[in-house]
Amino acid sequence: MNDVAKSFNKEKVIEFFTRQDVFMNSFILYNKIVSKINTHYNHVYVNYPVAKSIIDRSSYFIKFVYAKIIQQRIEPIYADWISTSILSRRDPRRFVGEEYTLLESYEFMKNPFAKVDDEFLCEANYNELSDIVDSLVLNNRNYVEGLVKMKIHDKYVYRIFNNTRGHFTDFSLPIFSSNVKFLSIEYSHPMMKTTIPIELSRSVFNVDNVILSQTFIKSYLEYQSQYYHFDMDYVVKIMDNDVNTFEIKSNESILLLENTYQVIQIEK
Repeated sequence: MNDVAKSFNKEKVIEFFTRQDVFMNSFILYNKIVSKINTHYNHVYVNYPVAKSIIDRSSYFIKFVYAKIIQQRIEPIYADWISTSILSRRDPRRFVGEEYTLLESYEFMKNPFAKVDDEFLCEANYNELSDIVDSLVLNNRNYVEGLVKMKIHDKYVYRIFNNTRGHFTDFSLPIFSSNVKFLSIEYSHPMMKTTIPIELSRSVFNVDNVILSQTFIKSYLEYQSQYYHFDMDYVVKIMDNDVNTFEIKSNESILLLENTYQVIQIEK
């Protein structure tokens, strides 16, 4: 009986390790297949412009459809554009809904580096639209703040305009990357149980960009899928690269410099 039991246990052990070997071999084979597919995919994506275009457009189409279904904004697929955004305050006596709404439009550039009267097209267009937004915000008491955002290839430019600032420095090339890094950024509001992480790509961190302003925050919230409440009682919690933690309120934003940043306030 003991011999039978020993034989039975031995068979179970052999069966167990055989199954383990099959599992490990299958797992190794799966990883090899995935690795090979990724290698071929990356090769095709990098070396064949037509395939890259098809993949990018297909991926964008899926994201676009999903964004429309959940009523979320999405940036255009085009590489070079300028977006003008105005944060407008609604009169609660006349309108139902959110207290603040975002008015936004896009302008597209075919060749941002073409010359127009000794200026690059992106410079001329950006500064012209900035003048318009600045004037609109200054002359309409319901317009809280304006934001002019430009994307040139993989770099973003941000400038803000509020009704206490009557001038701004013209944008000019080149765009220099800032060395500033934030370890974490979170949007919080007294009427929300949880915070919303704000994840910014390195393409946003460029010298002279003004980020995390009122319009910047409202825009970011509309381009993500989590529930949020927005008014001027929000707080943005930040941890910088030196593990310093601080908060900015709705009347504050961040100016990026080459090696540091400044918290700037709306002038009263």
